[in-house]
Amino acid sequence: MRILVFEYVTGGGLAPELPPASLVVEGGFMLAALLRDLSALPGVDIVALRDARLPMPMGDFPRTEWVALDDGGEAERRFGELAAGSDAVWPIAPETSGILERLCRTVETLGKPLLTSPAAAVAIAASKLATARRLEAHGIPVVETLPLDAWADPPFPRVVKPDDGVGCEGSRIVETPEAWRHCLERFAGQGYVAQPLIAGEALSLSALFAHGQATPLSLNHQRIARRDGGFVLTGCGVNTVDAATAAACGTLAPAIAAALPELWGYAGVDFILTPQGPRVLEINPRLTTSYTGLARAIGVNPAGLILDLWRHGRLPDPARLDRVPVEITLEPEHEH
Repeated sequence: MRILVFEYVTGGGLAPELPPASLVVEGGFMLAALLRDLSALPGVDIVALRDARLPMPMGDFPRTEWVALDDGGEAERRFGELAAGSDAVWPIAPETSGILERLCRTVETLGKPLLTSPAAAVAIAASKLATARRLEAHGIPVVETLPLDAWADPPFPRVVKPDDGVGCEGSRIVETPEAWRHCLERFAGQGYVAQPLIAGEALSLSALFAHGQATPLSLNHQRIARRDGGFVLTGCGVNTVDAATAAACGTLAPAIAAALPELWGYAGVDFILTPQGPRVLEINPRLTTSYTGLARAIGVNPAGLILDLWRHGRLPDPARLDRVPVEITLEPEHEH
């Protein structure tokens, strides 16, 4: 089968603007991991888009055809053309400004298999506010999330971020009433939300979802540094949590699957582990940085698991997965 892989940042999606170096690193890590996993599967050919201004990714990716883009603004058009000639499509893109949802709808309109969550799931998960409301309605504890102007007397410190932002991008730590007033003036009406900055471990869950069911793949430490008034992801520890932590988070994947049955395939869940248990921050309905260490961490090809889920509707048995700790470091842009 022929699978189209489109990593938006490194695939020319931001052209003619140059993509930020940090996003190139993260996107490049995810792209290389996915290509490596797909290349290891028999009978799979790959076509991948590449921003011609960027160097080719490091690694050997057999049976991969590269489509270089040198003209700004044509990536999504070429994506649609290539999707029409592919057997299945695997986009990796930010939820910001509806990008990932739009790509998914393009694939769905073409009637091609989508190896990620459908657009309907992305539409919810792309919004931190909509995600929090959906999970709260199903009794899942979340980090309190409200629009900026809905906080009557918010606690300090708090975090202000775009409702559809990706990872740490655009997040600001607000510690004083004066800084809060400045945020209200600057970001009013621009789709920003605020959350209290709560104490606890920054963790993530990597899982496979399928129509209300889920199999957890790994629990991961998020290596996050405070820098320049916000946050920076410096890496992650895949499968690095201890047994007690894993037990405390054991019901998270099935609870989220029941609350958001639209999810399908791989998704990442960012949460804070507090003394009272996990509090969900957001759901990423796509590959995440933790995916880059997943094959080594679980001892199984995760792309193969997803193709098996697509072909047979079969989630893997978690008892058959290894629990090997793997550290992922984002270099060199995130190291100081």
